[in-house]
Amino acid sequence: MADLLKTGINMKYLAPIVVAYVAAAGLLGLERATQIQTLLQHAGFAGLAGVAMLVLQELIPRSLKEVLVFWRLRDRPPGCRAFTGIAPKDPRVDPTDLAILLPSGTMTATEQNALWYKWLKAMEGDSAIADNHRRFLILRDSAVLLALLTLITPALLIWTPSDPSRILMLGGGMLLAYVLVALSARNAAVRLVGNVVARKVGTA
Repeated sequence: MADLLKTGINMKYLAPIVVAYVAAAGLLGLERATQIQTLLQHAGFAGLAGVAMLVLQELIPRSLKEVLVFWRLRDRPPGCRAFTGIAPKDPRVDPTDLAILLPSGTMTATEQNALWYKWLKAMEGDSAIADNHRRFLILRDSAVLLALLTLITPALLIWTPSDPSRILMLGGGMLLAYVLVALSARNAAVRLVGNVVARKVGTA
């Protein structure tokens, strides 16, 4: 199901980010940018960009994507705090009804995430939950791509003789975009966790 949710993300959302990055470089007057802009207009760049984005996303392990989005080294996904951090703050979730669905005793972060994920898999056919999940995947992968573009921007100092201040401006813009999208992805993930728990408790 996750693969189906990710269908079209590369071409519809990630490729335009690369196009915008190159366009920004051109507007800043970076040398050689016109060469890339020409490539954007010819040689079926849309298809090439889609393949490149797909390969890039598959090369990056999910654990690293989670680090880049949630800024945690351990217990990264919000599902790890589904029942101790997120559900208690959700007014839709009755704590008594939730307790009936949970195993007795204290749950570790890993156990919380595993149980929450099991609930998510059982709700994959729910259109609202599927939409929440897809929004998170779009934002997560977009944040990862923006982080990579931020990291590679300093390499332009070697590749092009342009004014370093312009490259710094481009890198700063990418960094700001990455932070904003990562925060949005985190909020979307928390919302997804809360919606799954609320739906499970409400239909139990």
